[in-house]
Formats: sequence, C-alpha cells, structure tokens
Amino acid sequence: MDFDRAGFDREVGLRLQRARKERGITQAELAKRIGLPRPSYANIESGRQRVPLDVVWRAAIVLDLPIAALVPEPLAGAVISPSPGLANMTTFGASAPLAESGGFMAWRKLPERAED
Repeated sequence: MDFDRAGFDREVGLRLQRARKERGITQAELAKRIGLPRPSYANIESGRQRVPLDVVWRAAIVLDLPIAALVPEPLAGAVISPSPGLANMTTFGASAPLAESGGFMAWRKLPERAED
C-alpha cells in the first residue's frame, strides 16, 4: 500500500486549524493547552511536521471533538492485506484476523487504471 504521508499530515493540519478557528482559539493558546511549543503546533497545522497520535488526541479533547473528526476517513471498499506480524491477532474477540489500520486509507495512492 502506498501512503501519501505529506497529504495525510496536511489534511489533519487543516482540520485542526478549522476546528481551532471555529472555537476562537489562537495557535499559541491551543499549543500551550496540548503541551507543545507554538512553532511546533504551527508546523503541524501547515502540514510541515508529522502529526503524532497523542497530539491529535489531546487536541480533540481541548477542542471538544471526537478524534475521528480530525482524521480523514478511509476509502470505501479498500482492502489491505494484514501485516505478517498481525496475521494472528483478532479485534476485540472477533474471529477475523486484524488487518492493518484502514484509518489512513484516504491518503493511499491508487494504482493507475488501464484504459479499456
């Protein structure tokens, strides 16, 4: 699976920025409340820095949003093969093997289709 990390980070940054502005919070205030220096938070909002999961989680709490509101949805119908190390794991007692997280699928680079 190809993954556009930069595109994913830009999308999360835009979602953070939109939510922050809707609540009338400055970058400096949100950064302080989630425990980051303002320049680091500004880099996340602009997509120049990877977005750690704990930062998204803390921002979701401060912004009073579900974490899913800050993360792109997976592509519908996308299938990912399980990683070799995950092949025998199950999800919360389910009998199906645990596949790689589909949460980042929206930023998967799709293969070119052959013209019919």
